[in-house]
Amino acid sequence: MVSVTTISEHLIGSLERSGLRHVFGIQGDYVLGFYHELWESPLEVVNTCDEQSAGFAADAYARVSGFGAVCVTYGVGGLKLANTTAQAYAESSPVLVISGAPGISEREFDPLLHHKVRSFDTQLNVFREMTCAQAVLDDAETAAGGIDGVIEAITETRRPGYIELPRDMIHVDVAPPGMRSLDERPDRSETVHQSVTRALEMLSSARRPVAIVGLEVHRFGLQPLILEFLERSGMPFVTGVLGKSVISESHPQFLGVYAGALSPDHVREAVEDSDCVIVIGPLTTDLATGIFTHNIDTSKGMVVFSGGVMFEDSAFEDVDMRKFLQALTASIPPRRSRQSGLRSPRWHELEPFAPESGRGVTVDRLFACLNDFLEEDTDVIAEAGDALFGALSLVLRGKAQFISPAYYASLGFGVPASIGVQLADPARRPLVLTGDGSFQMTGMELSVSLKYGLNPIVVILNNSGYGTFRPMADGPFNDIPPWRYAEIVRVIGGGKGYTVSTEHELTGALADARRIAGSPAIIDVRLDKYDVSKPLRKLAEELKKRTG
Repeated sequence: MVSVTTISEHLIGSLERSGLRHVFGIQGDYVLGFYHELWESPLEVVNTCDEQSAGFAADAYARVSGFGAVCVTYGVGGLKLANTTAQAYAESSPVLVISGAPGISEREFDPLLHHKVRSFDTQLNVFREMTCAQAVLDDAETAAGGIDGVIEAITETRRPGYIELPRDMIHVDVAPPGMRSLDERPDRSETVHQSVTRALEMLSSARRPVAIVGLEVHRFGLQPLILEFLERSGMPFVTGVLGKSVISESHPQFLGVYAGALSPDHVREAVEDSDCVIVIGPLTTDLATGIFTHNIDTSKGMVVFSGGVMFEDSAFEDVDMRKFLQALTASIPPRRSRQSGLRSPRWHELEPFAPESGRGVTVDRLFACLNDFLEEDTDVIAEAGDALFGALSLVLRGKAQFISPAYYASLGFGVPASIGVQLADPARRPLVLTGDGSFQMTGMELSVSLKYGLNPIVVILNNSGYGTFRPMADGPFNDIPPWRYAEIVRVIGGGKGYTVSTEHELTGALADARRIAGSPAIIDVRLDKYDVSKPLRKLAEELKKRTG
């Protein structure tokens, strides 16, 4: 006998089978029925203050756990997720967007229902541009297959997907789909062999090889395989900005973060003087390359990514990245000796931070202090801007993760992301690095952190406005209203706030915040209006040439 289930039951069951434990969102009348079903399920529903924050939280949750979901109402809720879903698509974050919608029976004669824009398909058409797969559950015969197809596409591509659920279809019975036929994939074993042979020829003659490890290594779960390849080959490695912490920064072969002209000198020399650079899983964006100031000799290297393997004079398309790396690792001869003259930024060799009496905090000294503060359970979440560029100098401990929208660069990510990170892995302690402008967008989500007993430490780089843009074009348009950030804990009803302007105050606040459990800490760091990090100064010089 074929078991019968409802559309909402099948959708919730599919979420559970994906390993999901939390769904972020805000209810609305077009999704209330499904929201009730979610609340009654084993999944925990996390309501945020705003839909955009729910999207950011789901994105960060997905980056840590491998899959995230956000559920909102139609129009006013769904379209607020356009920005966060665009970011998830751009940065390969596997997030499922679930939106309620007007019922099928309500749509006859095309009435002007609230939250509708141009047509009932407007929202669907928007999300077609920023998701890997979409399904409107308006047919009981195809609904289950549509749900499964979207989730499978998210899992395979590591990009967001979209499901729209009309409110009169929630309790409609649907038979679970049968076995899905697997797409026949051509045998690429010969192509894999050819690409590995070419790679081995190149590596065999190299004396100063180096690997650049990128974003896709994390998104496709290739860290153990990459680590095996690096350790067998003995090859030193750097990461790109988007790949920071993909492989532990405590590893002795790690040299630092490469971002063209923004890189430390020793990292830039190791990469740009190499006679064989193997780039693995990159996302070659403007910010990640120091506004395309990277200088890699492509005639002596290769790029391995989800679309295949590329050499300067040939390309092996559709070669599976995992199979290529497995074959290359198995074939490469072990290298016992370490290249001479290379420097690893091992955290235990960093000079301890010593606060100077009466000295005001500068951006560079702030990050030197934070480098001394980090522990193995500290995940760093850096907002776009100087919070990100300054944080590139941080050396993370153990398996700590670095999370940042370093390509799409939407502001307001940090605080909501800390909610997603800590719910995905309660053993982690998020350290949020944010500008004052970014914090004003979504900082009140700390009330959600308090509700769930989360204890992020939020460090606000308070330079009285959008300091990232001042070196490019100064003016009153970069100023923002002054907030008493440390007093926000009184508004939300818990946590602890600090206002610091000297190095001794900073170290004291960080030490005290570390001891806080079950509630957030806000550290308002007062900085000079025009003080920025060295990488941002370099970046501003490049951007100024482009913006005039």
